[in-house]
Amino acid sequence: MALNVSEEWLREYCKRTGQRLPAEAEEQTCARKDRRSKYGNLKTSLDGRVFASKHEAEVYRRFTLEVRSGEHHAVLCQVPFDLPGGVKYIADFVTLERDGTFTVWDAKSEATARDKAYRIKKRQMKECLGINVQEVRE
Repeated sequence: MALNVSEEWLREYCKRTGQRLPAEAEEQTCARKDRRSKYGNLKTSLDGRVFASKHEAEVYRRFTLEVRSGEHHAVLCQVPFDLPGGVKYIADFVTLERDGTFTVWDAKSEATARDKAYRIKKRQMKECLGINVQEVRE
């Protein structure tokens, strides 16, 4: 059974229910994409991955070179850690070392390193899980 809906009916329905027309919602989404990010970073693509900033992409490039040279066994991206209180910390990178240990890395600028939520989560990683987060600064 096909449902035929006229444009007029759709406008009245959206007005009555407080919803946006599909075209208006699409325009709103496109407008959000053009907004500047909080810290002015530019999304960057490298090796088929999209990174939150140029700095993060450069750190990934450095780690992949270090893996190829044998300094690390592997590099993982965007690794989640569950913290107490239902909080989740997502590390930018985790390197698996040759001796079987791992190191957690975050690519940070001076501004993002001062972010209160980040500092609290970093402290929780150390105090609750015993994991020290290493920062790679610009």
